[in-house]
Amino acid sequence: MLDDEKCLCGSGRLYSMCCKPFSGQGIENYKKEIDSKNYIKAYYVAVAMLSDYLEDVRKHTNRILKDNPVIGRFVLHKDVNALSELADRIFHCIPKGNTDNWGERFEFIKGLVDAEDWKNECEYYQLLYYELNNDKGKFSEQIEAIVKNTKVDVHTDQRMLELLRSVILPSGQLTELLKLDDILIEKTDSSLMKLKYKFDKAIQLALVSDNTSAKKIADEVMAELEKEDLYTEDEVYSQDVIAMMYEMYHNFDPDVKWLEKALHVREKMNIKKFTEAGKVKYYSDIAYTYWKMGNYEVAEQDFCTSLEYAKTAFAQIYLLDCLVEQKKIKNLKEYLESVEFEDMGADSIDFLIIVGNAAIQLKDNDSIELIKRYIEETNIEVPYYKFYLKELELELEKKSGKIMRLLNKLSPLKKYLILQPQLNGIGINVEKILEDLKK
Repeated sequence: MLDDEKCLCGSGRLYSMCCKPFSGQGIENYKKEIDSKNYIKAYYVAVAMLSDYLEDVRKHTNRILKDNPVIGRFVLHKDVNALSELADRIFHCIPKGNTDNWGERFEFIKGLVDAEDWKNECEYYQLLYYELNNDKGKFSEQIEAIVKNTKVDVHTDQRMLELLRSVILPSGQLTELLKLDDILIEKTDSSLMKLKYKFDKAIQLALVSDNTSAKKIADEVMAELEKEDLYTEDEVYSQDVIAMMYEMYHNFDPDVKWLEKALHVREKMNIKKFTEAGKVKYYSDIAYTYWKMGNYEVAEQDFCTSLEYAKTAFAQIYLLDCLVEQKKIKNLKEYLESVEFEDMGADSIDFLIIVGNAAIQLKDNDSIELIKRYIEETNIEVPYYKFYLKELELELEKKSGKIMRLLNKLSPLKKYLILQPQLNGIGINVEKILEDLKK
């Protein structure tokens, strides 16, 4: 690539001022920077690896597709797989606060090859980038346009189907979601994933109060799950899926044995193989199950262990409830002042419910009234969340001891989001609520 050409990574900058300084570095250099936790340099190496590969794509792929379609299809398949690997490396290490718009970059990259498979792969990463970065609805128009123009059938890539599901889920479009679930059930070859998608469908039906159909499907899934082990102890993802289904089935059949089964599966996981992020999730998941069982002391310990690896809003919020239930907090204002909460995103409503419950139990009428006021002022168009906020407002009005039941009704929606929605972007200003609660 010439120095005065625009770089093929889609940045709009000249190659000499963009990827050239990192050109020629391979996967070993990338792994070295990742192992050293030098994610900024790893990012630039990964982007340069993409540019280097796109130079070969630009030179050969379109020509081969035109001159020899059979060989061209083989080359295209290789190119699409390579693009996926290279993009995954970039997304893995995008530095926090980075402003490179990979939605726009993939729009440019999409034009390099005149083939549907290539364009579909680029659109997947466009949608993934927009969804991951849709804070305050920043990319809502772009997301809507891609979703609208994406053909959905059994030939659609499975990753795109899953991503579409997570994008559509908060909007409550039941017909579209059930269609996606049915296609995913038909498309997957994995017995376990077929059960997972069926269970997703049961959750979706339960969320729109079709409890009879939901329970029937959930029962069928549990019957299959109980027949045999669908994983080995090395398959951590499979273990996690099974544990989640057991835990969520407790919403259909409130027998504590399902929570115990979830714990049994999780406790068999080999945590030595986990990354730090994996350990954060592992201890939070176990703590959450103990929390659902009412074992607040053990839940507190596991949430604290999770927080030792990394601070997450989820663990911080539920730790607050563990402390309240054990009467270890006397003054809500003092406690909130002592904790610097992480960004909450989709945990915002959990926060309002748990803080509301704490205020009721501690007889903190000022905090109750403050939360009620914020709920009244909150404008959320997503039907699921709008409904739960209205219920929360009513429970606060009654100073109800049943307020926490809302979390059990809300959790299925959040548990089955592949990507969490940015709730702060649709009206819940948690930072302002926290600021006022501390006054």
